[in-house]
Amino acid sequence: MRLDFIATASAGAVLAAGGSAIAVLVLTSIHHAYGALIYDTPWRMHVLLLSVPGALAIAGLLYSGWRLRNAWLAWAGVVVILVLPILTIGVFEGFYNHALKNLVFFTIGPATAARVFAAPVYEMPDNVFFEVTGIMQAVLATGAALMLWRLLRGAGGSIAPAGRALGRPLE
Repeated sequence: MRLDFIATASAGAVLAAGGSAIAVLVLTSIHHAYGALIYDTPWRMHVLLLSVPGALAIAGLLYSGWRLRNAWLAWAGVVVILVLPILTIGVFEGFYNHALKNLVFFTIGPATAARVFAAPVYEMPDNVFFEVTGIMQAVLATGAALMLWRLLRGAGGSIAPAGRALGRPLE
């Protein structure tokens, strides 16, 4: 992995890393808005205060870093992707809050799950859409981590139509 990875990054690699990270943020926005509605917990909408600016920051930093071949901007985008969609949403929200909760609930039992994952922050599994979208946050974040790794190590390949839409980098 090179510190100036952006100097040789393809448009496809940048698009894959940024797009997969933004997909995690879109999914978590849908998941939390749905949870706020069905569980009458409007505080769940707080995620939009992170996901919307986060998505804009990822898109802006990665595109600007790639277009201008500016390693500082690109690395700032990498940090935002690592902290928000991968660690905060994928590991904590998707894996811990949903995958692990469901594993405990369906293997050890509802009583243990209710003790470990206490209300009002946690809901026991009673809505398939809510739980599936919750777990899918971890799945999509895993994909985002893979795309970010491919970008950083220079194995991103290219996505020609999307890459052309980004424009040519400054020489």
